[in-house]
Amino acid sequence: MANKSQPGSILHTPQAEKLLNDKAALERLLRSPDTKALMEMLQRQGGLQAAADAAMHGDPTQLQNLVGRVMDDPTGAGVVERIKQNAPKP
Repeated sequence: MANKSQPGSILHTPQAEKLLNDKAALERLLRSPDTKALMEMLQRQGGLQAAADAAMHGDPTQLQNLVGRVMDDPTGAGVVERIKQNAPKP
């Protein structure tokens, strides 16, 4: 199984900080085919909105489970890996 981190923990990394401060890079990432594919995979799993709402209210469990199911699929894990590779480095 792929390595799973806490969803909120990635926002507190140098890489996330750099991305959030680089509007052009963030825009490229959001428009990338891999990001679109990831969103489609998450939506197909069902419960994305509920999981996101729960995470925003301090309970990341549903989102962790949803991401975990996507990461357990080789296609999903590959998409996430490509997104990580294309994200700006700290």
